[in-house]
Order: sequence, then structure tokens, then C-alpha cells
Amino acid sequence: MHPRKIQTHGARITREKARYEMSSWFQEEGYPAKRPWYPFTSNVYQEIIPSFAQGYPYKGQILLLHKGTPAFASPAGDRTISMLRDQTKVPLFIACDVAIAETSMYADYLLPDLTYLERWGTPHPTPDVITAVSKVRQPAGAPLTDEVEVDGERMPLCLETFIIAVSKRIGLPGFGQDAFVGHGNFNRMEDWFLKAIANIAVGDKPGDTVPDADENEFAIFKQARRHLPASVFDEAKWKNAVKPELWPKVVYVLNRGGRFDDFDTAYDGDYMAHKFGKMFSFFMDDVASQKNSLSGEYFTGYASYRGQFDAAGKPLDRAGQYPFALITYKEPYGGQSRTIGNYWSNVALQPENKVVLNKRDADRLGLKRGDRVRIVSATNPEGTWKLGDGQTADMVGEVGICQGIRPGVIGVSWHYGHWAYGANDVEVDGMTIKGDARRRKGLCTNAASAVDPILKDVSLTDPIGGSASFLDTMVQLEPVA
Repeated sequence: MHPRKIQTHGARITREKARYEMSSWFQEEGYPAKRPWYPFTSNVYQEIIPSFAQGYPYKGQILLLHKGTPAFASPAGDRTISMLRDQTKVPLFIACDVAIAETSMYADYLLPDLTYLERWGTPHPTPDVITAVSKVRQPAGAPLTDEVEVDGERMPLCLETFIIAVSKRIGLPGFGQDAFVGHGNFNRMEDWFLKAIANIAVGDKPGDTVPDADENEFAIFKQARRHLPASVFDEAKWKNAVKPELWPKVVYVLNRGGRFDDFDTAYDGDYMAHKFGKMFSFFMDDVASQKNSLSGEYFTGYASYRGQFDAAGKPLDRAGQYPFALITYKEPYGGQSRTIGNYWSNVALQPENKVVLNKRDADRLGLKRGDRVRIVSATNPEGTWKLGDGQTADMVGEVGICQGIRPGVIGVSWHYGHWAYGANDVEVDGMTIKGDARRRKGLCTNAASAVDPILKDVSLTDPIGGSASFLDTMVQLEPVA
């Protein structure tokens, strides 16, 4: 989009989509690599902070976190807490969050962000939607964050505003006047998002464009946004963000919250209309020709079950004093980790999660419903989160008994056991904001998760797909008086 755009080069710090053997590190060091490389995947979320802290394959100076809480949400995420607190490993940590949460609480600078009802976005639909869909998230209410001014533009404080302000200050190309060559300026977040929505309105091929909004639709558009402050909704500025001929089409999409194909386009006769367009391979040549960057041994090119392995492909011994397999799940009224704030569902229906086990195991251990137990593992024999400054959070919960879970397995639902995110007292500008004890109820078991014995700072991770292991930890239950 810009003639002076910055070109990226080299491997990502997580070494995704990069082959170790093609790197200068391999030429200098050979096998084993210091950490795994992941040539076939992306978004190896749990590896970002450990790689940054270890400075491999290169050192970082500034870590920026947005829309995430890896210390709380990743298996063995507790290992990242000490990294984030060590300025020799993470010199500057900036977070942008809607709350002082379990990871952002360790940031040097914490920027307030907008909630999903206050912000722009183009989220993807889930794979179970079988029609063509492009969703549009747009401001529905006045933001709770402060307004700031950047080059005369009043905007709510959030990540996008921060990026625009910093980019202008340091002179990055692609921001400010004539940032979109031939298509306008980039001074506000709407300048970006409305162009993305114009792309949705135009469609993927000729003749696929949506209709223009008519006068009635324009009236609805304005009326629906009359409550928004000028820093969020300024019709003239929104209109100026796209080409004049596209503005009526953008309004058409915004009024509908996106673009949605008719339901009758889902099927072509008895078959799905939107078919998987590529060959489905049972044997992957490119995987079979790639080696594990630690062991130097070839991967198998086909799906197989081999049990649990470390980063170098050596099998793990699961026998010993930890007889229970730990699994997690999500209650239907819960969802993601942050829904504990939904008091009228989570807290009212179930104030805290349970340590669920089969009745046969409960009888053998002499446990009954309502007893309290601590979850311990080989990598966390104390059964606690170490939060820094002497603070801890216990992995202790009430026993729940049912026949619907397999003997030898315990299950603990997600989205409980916060120690931040409104659960603790916080001092801001000399004022103490009291925490809500209801948010601390229950437990989060990620600190018990198995840690890779070679890397020692990250969960077990699939070497090909890059997935973090949520289901391969063996634990024991200890009664708590």
C-alpha cells in the first residue's frame, strides 16, 4: 500500500514457518538447536515469551501484549511470570488490556483497551458456519477509556490509537497524510477499518458487490449511532475514509453487522457448496523430509499416536506417584477465561469450579462431594502458582463426583481461579480499588501442566502442529483440611 513500507526478513522469534536447516544458526551450530523450530505451523502462542526471554534466535527489547493472558491461559504459563519480572530477559513489557489481568499486571506500561462492544474488528466465523460470512465488529457504545488527542484528532485510548501515535512520532511510513497512496490518510483507526469493510462490500470477484444503502438505510445508520461521542462517530470522517462511490456500500454492510450469504447457498444438492478445495493427503512428503531441529531425526509423514514425548522426540515416563490424567473443559455457561465477570451466569449457577472425578476413584481415596483437595504434579509438587513478591495462588478446589468421567481421569473446568482481573486490590493514583472475592473462587490448573524436560520453561508442545499440550499431565490429589 505504501512505496516506503518496511519489509520484514528473517525468522520470527518463535521460528514459525522457518526451516532450521536453511538458517545461519544451523550453519554455525548444527544439531541440536537451542529451541524447536516449527516450519509447518504458526501461532505457537506458548513459545513467544520463553523465546523472547531466552533471546533465541535473537534478543528482543520490547514485548507488546494485546488481547491475551499467556501467564494464566497457557499450560505451564506460570513459568512466564518469573521471565516477565526479570528485566534482564524482558527489558520493557507493554500491555494493552481491558483490565489489570493475570499477565498484564506485570507490565511496565499498561494501556487501557476497548471492549468488544466499543471497538472495530473483522473477526472470523467458526468453521461450523457453512455459508460465506464476513463479520464486522463496530462501536456500539461510548468507550470507558479516556479520550486523547493525536495531531488534532480526538480518539478513545486503545491499542490502535497508541500505535498511530507512536508510529507518527518515530516517523514510520504508512501513517499520517497520504498513508494510503491515492486513497487517503491514516490518522484514525476508522481510516483503516472502513477500508477493510469496503473490501468486504466489493466482494471477491466482479459482480459480487453489495447494493448501495438507500435513504432509509442512511437514516437508520445515523439514528443508530446518535449516542456515540464525536471522537468515535463523525460521519464526515467516516465517509472520507473510503472512496465516495463505496460509502453507500459500506453503510449497507455496517447496518447488517457484516456480509452474510443466503442459507440456501450452503449446499449444492446433497453436498456442501463450499468444498475443501485442496487435496487431502494421508502422507505428507514435506513433513517426512523435515527433521526435528533438536534431535536431527526425520518426522513421520503420516498421522500416528506415539504417546508423550519431549521436544527432542524422546518418550516421557508417565508412571510413578501421579496416577491421574488431568483434563480441562468449559462449562456451557462459561466459555473463555474472562467470563467469570458474568455474575448472572457463572457465579449464580456455580460460584466455583470443581475437581471432578469418578465415584470409583473417590471411594478408593476416601473422598466425598464437597471435600477440598490440592492438585500436585511432577513439575509443581507444591500445587501453587508463584506470583512474585511472595504471593501465591493455590490449586485447591472442591471435589465433584460423577459417573460420567473415566476412572483415572480428573477434570477441572476453565474460567475460574483468577488472582487478578478484578479479584485483587489495586492502587491507582493513590486510590485503592477493592477486589471482588467472587473472582478468586475456584482454581486454574495450568500451573500443574507438564513442562518440557529439555526446555524447562514451556509446556509440552507438538513439534509439527505447534499445539500446547492441555491433556498430557499426570497429577495427584492431596486432601486439604
